[in-house]
Amino acid sequence: MPRTLTARRPNSTEVRRLLQGLEADDLTTVQRRRAEVLLIYAQGWNAVEIAASLSLHPNTVYLILHAFEQSGLDVLAQVGRRGASPRLTSDQRALIIQIADQPPYELGLPHGRWSLANLRDYLIRQRVLKAISREHLRRVLKKGGFASSGWSANSEAETLGGRQSWLKSAGPSVTSPPRGPCCFSMNNR
Repeated sequence: MPRTLTARRPNSTEVRRLLQGLEADDLTTVQRRRAEVLLIYAQGWNAVEIAASLSLHPNTVYLILHAFEQSGLDVLAQVGRRGASPRLTSDQRALIIQIADQPPYELGLPHGRWSLANLRDYLIRQRVLKAISREHLRRVLKKGGFASSGWSANSEAETLGGRQSWLKSAGPSVTSPPRGPCCFSMNNR
């Protein structure tokens, strides 16, 4: 049984304008669908019948009709939401890339290279971000030019062990790993 709907039906002037808009062929697909819903509703159909005839979900029809109730034919011009707003600013993204481009030992950390977990912890500790998942951080880095194929698939312990073995083989005069492009270790922690 369809739920009760208290939205007013389009009057004759509004129906005429809807028909003119459909005939003029200047509506987008979304606007055309909204106009069709309103025209069928003006003929006395309920939302469930409209949804079935246009292959829409009933909730979509209810949303269109409620929007029409509140804003009239301006519902045709309304742009639907396109997801959540971005949570990272462009300044934050640039700072993440800048920090990721530096080896962690230059920032006073005991790591030879960044892992996603270490970089995430550092960014939160330095209050660059309140929170970020490792997966989101990986996507930000990938968009920033860090190719995932360049990241080491080794665990953090293996990566640090490799750095420590390099230090031992280089002799006592060398105190830090060689400079070069910063690498990432993708660990599962």
